[in-house]
Amino acid sequence: MAKLIRLNELVPSYYTDVLEMNTLMRVEQLQIDNLLDSINHFAGNQFVMTSDKDGIAVWEEFVGINVRPTYDLETRKYDVLARLLPAKPITIRYLRDVISALNIDANITVDPAKFHVTVNLFTTDPNAAKRLQSLLNGMLPSNMTFTALNYNVATNEGEAHAAIGALNAVKYTSKGGKV
Repeated sequence: MAKLIRLNELVPSYYTDVLEMNTLMRVEQLQIDNLLDSINHFAGNQFVMTSDKDGIAVWEEFVGINVRPTYDLETRKYDVLARLLPAKPITIRYLRDVISALNIDANITVDPAKFHVTVNLFTTDPNAAKRLQSLLNGMLPSNMTFTALNYNVATNEGEAHAAIGALNAVKYTSKGGKV
């Protein structure tokens, strides 16, 4: 955005040494700066990815999400985006595109005979796993189940090995119930 012109730059030069005019311009400049900040704040809250916590609360109410104060701002943004996704046919390619758009590093395999989806997740971010679970709960048909395997589970000592991460797998139906 272009730099806002300062009011003192617009005043004719013969007002340079007039105390009243300098005081008036300083006070008015503060008001204009506050107005610009308010406009930028409002404009930022018009879009999900640039919203602050107040703006995302409005979006959550708009799409019907119950506010969860334990979730961080980034997770709340991704939850809103997942709700706003257009109704498209769910294909493997589309599901992979959505997962990559949400910055989740995961591989997806589908067993059509068993109506089961296996997701191999590679992240140490617990919120990414929550976002993935929420996404799969909303997108997969009700007759499909999924298993999410996280291979990069963080421990107190650092990252765990893949075998330990696989022990943290949970199998879900697509409507959120554990199998």
